[in-house]
This record gives sequence, structure tokens and C-alpha cells, in this order.
Amino acid sequence: MLKPKSKGLFIDISEFSILAARTSGYKLPMVIEEIAEFPLKQGHDPLEIKAFIEQLVDLKGSAYFVSRCGTYPEGRFVRYYEAESASKVKDFKFLSDMLKSEFNIDVEANRVSILDARDGSDIDIESGQTKRLVFCGAPKESFQDKQDFLLECGIYPERLELSSITTLGGVSDYARFNGINSPILCFELTSHSANICILNKGQVDVARPVPFGLDSIYPLLQRELGLKDESSAKKLFFSNTFDFAEMGPKLLRRMTKELQASTGFYEVQTGQTIETVFLSVLPKNLGWVSKTVSDSLGLEIMQPNLEAWLESLNITLSEDVEVLNLGARWFGLFSLMGEFHLRQEVDGE
Repeated sequence: MLKPKSKGLFIDISEFSILAARTSGYKLPMVIEEIAEFPLKQGHDPLEIKAFIEQLVDLKGSAYFVSRCGTYPEGRFVRYYEAESASKVKDFKFLSDMLKSEFNIDVEANRVSILDARDGSDIDIESGQTKRLVFCGAPKESFQDKQDFLLECGIYPERLELSSITTLGGVSDYARFNGINSPILCFELTSHSANICILNKGQVDVARPVPFGLDSIYPLLQRELGLKDESSAKKLFFSNTFDFAEMGPKLLRRMTKELQASTGFYEVQTGQTIETVFLSVLPKNLGWVSKTVSDSLGLEIMQPNLEAWLESLNITLSEDVEVLNLGARWFGLFSLMGEFHLRQEVDGE
């Protein structure tokens, strides 16, 4: 039994935490009435998460609350591709074969969406109007696992989105709203992998993976501090008891080299200078990662004015909601609420 949608519930669920917001509904104009966070740990109990959700919305008399959700499934991908010509894009077999040969992505085993890299809209394959594409998605099994988990927690995902893409849409819209005209480096870092994207005036110019993530840091941290095993290193890494400011550049050297390679090639190729970096997802206690990356690359951290941006999207905050100190990791949740195409229509794009 589903709970009628008298209120809106938005959920952004990563491996680190569940970020949630209750709203006045799903239609704009919208009011964010309450926000909350549930930190996730290994072996978390769905019943505990359901109790957390019940603090936000009324589940009495129903098994599920209809929600709009963003998630980060294992094996997710965001890849940029430029075809030889727009006519090639009209050939689905060509695209399918290319995904397999270039990116090792099997269309049978994965849910795949094809976006127009110029504005993030769904591509119309038959029209063949662009040769610049973004392929995104994840294994079908991973999406199913996320959906099953949400259902266990009393959350019925009316819409289940790939947070990697939702967040990029939000960053692009914020850049337009805030008049950021230089390219933005977006870095999504999680345990097993990372994604590098470069956005420029609403367009995706680069989208590529990094085949390692936070897990690659723990052996190095173990050696540096003489810890007994990697699990001890991981526990320390996520604790609030150690200052990583001095050690950070050494721990992240491999990652910053990947970022420097991508940004350097892009700047030489385009003649444009990247000035801003945006890091999503990471929990608050890993804020030093953003600082280390920005210092290593000589870039300014994008610290969005969330309230002003939300108001520009016709989304207001109740008196009880404070967003000033939330940080970039909440961007994915708020991006689920935006109707960015409405701004584009107004701008005549």
C-alpha cells in the first residue's frame, strides 16, 4: 500500500549517507519543510532507516512512501563520446557496438541513457542532430539492488535517478545562474571508483572514469602510519580524530595526477582555463580532500549559495531549514527538485 503524495519526499542515497528532504509537494513552486541525514555504516538495518524516514513523513497505514530518489549504483558510468558525424548517431547498432568496443559497456547487461552533451537533454536518435553524446547508466542488477534496498526501507521510488547525472545538471544550472563562464572540473569520488567531468557553459566537454577510488588510499595510509591492517587505516580515515592536512597531498597524489592529466590536456586542446573544482558526495569529515585537490591543482572550490539558487528555481525554505553550511555534498539532493529546462525555456535556449 502506498501513502498518498500529500507531501514530497526526496532522497539522495550514497554509500556514505542518506540525505532526505520533505517538501510541500512535487510541483513548483515548492517549499522545503525539513531536511535530515542518516549516516550509513556497513550492516545498517533497513528498519532503522525506515524509522528515520518516519521522522520526516507519516507512514501510518501504509507500507511505502512515494518518493523521488537519486542513487550511486555500483558500476555506474558517465562517458563522453564524439562521433565522426551526426549521421552515425542515428545508427543504434553503431552506438551499441561502439559502447562495447570503446568503453566495455554491454547494452544487454546495463541500463543505458544517451544524452546530448550540449545541454543534457535526452537524445533523439532518429533525428541525428548532434554528434556529441554522453552515455550514462549502470548494470541492471545494481539498479535493482538499489531499488530493493529502498523498498526495504519503506521508500517507493516513483523516480529513480542516477545521482552522478542529476548533480551535473545541478552544477550546470548553478553555473548559469551564478554567471560562471569558465569550465568547471567536477570530481565524484567514492570507494571503488571516481568520475571526472568538465562542464563548460551547460555543456559536457569531458566525462571519463578513474579506475580506483578511496580504497586505493588505505594501504598507503597503513604504511605511512605503521597501522596493523587496512581496516584500521580505513577506520582512521573516516574518523574525526586525525588531521590529514599535512599528509593529504601524499595520500591523494595518484588521484591528483589523474586530474592534472585531464585538465592539462583539456586546457591545451581548447585554449580555455579551468578555474573551479566541484567535489560531490564525500561526507563532511572528508572536507580536507576538496582542499587538497584544489590546492594541488590551483583551483577555487565551488561553494554554492544554495538558498539563492533554490529560490531562483522557485523552491523556498521554511523557517526551520538552514542550508548555509551544508556544503556541496547536498547538491545532489537539491538537484533532484529542480526543473532546469524551465530556466532554459525562459532564456530562449
